[in-house]
Amino acid sequence: MIEKICEIIDNEYSCDIDITVEEWKELLNNPNVFDDKSKEALKKWYIEPGHSATCSDIGKKYNEHSMSANGVINGLAGRVQKELGRFEVKGIGNIAPGTRFIVVMKSKMIGAKSKKWIWTIREELVQAIEELKIFQEDSYTDEELIMNIEESCISSSTPPFEYMGVSKKKRQPVSILNKLLYPRSHKVSKNALRHANYMCEIDNNHPTFTRRNSELNYTEPHHLIPMSYQGDFNVSLDVEENIVSLCCNCHKQIHLGQGFEIMLKKMYGERKDLLTKVGIHISLNDLIILYKKEKV
Repeated sequence: MIEKICEIIDNEYSCDIDITVEEWKELLNNPNVFDDKSKEALKKWYIEPGHSATCSDIGKKYNEHSMSANGVINGLAGRVQKELGRFEVKGIGNIAPGTRFIVVMKSKMIGAKSKKWIWTIREELVQAIEELKIFQEDSYTDEELIMNIEESCISSSTPPFEYMGVSKKKRQPVSILNKLLYPRSHKVSKNALRHANYMCEIDNNHPTFTRRNSELNYTEPHHLIPMSYQGDFNVSLDVEENIVSLCCNCHKQIHLGQGFEIMLKKMYGERKDLLTKVGIHISLNDLIILYKKEKV
């Protein structure tokens, strides 16, 4: 077992970590190394500009203690060392001997007065994450979901999608800026758009336009029962049966305009049985009430 020395040089943690992209990909696919908790912690840095942030900034953004992710990342790094079985990090000088986060992230001091340390995910790990598309499946707001679908490649050669009629377990929310938000899957929303043949489900004749990165019509996914009410249901609302394809105008109208009740009545009538099959139970009147006090 090689002992790799970690020390501070020119206000930066320095340690020779020689894990390749292919090794990171194998580790990422190993649930005994990268469990859900460590992936969730790592994602908080991954989605930041440059995959960098201070622990303090992450804590504020997710309403957590500034050091809450420290132990998770250190634990992850320890499992990485153990799985690889070829080196062990040892801190010297002002670094605690058991410091291991350097395996996963680099760190350097920013601000001469504040002396904050910014953490950055290692380049090889970032590349592995991107090649495996580990964090490209979820968004936490409708705006993020639409933007990420716009930027993704949608092909007309993809086979039609058929509803499965199976309920899914709801996922845990994440606290962002003191607000609990539930993840929305890009794949699930794209499946729903594909099932609707990229037409507006209020009226197939509503005008739309061709996507910039595809030859298909541009429509937007809309959760009929808003994701902000996920906490009121025992099963996931992020299922194809609960997502409708809308033109831009209809999507704005159902959130902001008059006449949304008529739109809901039409969509609810077409989706009621599908929703029941996936364990989502709600009356039309209750659905209208949700929209009147909409939290999305």
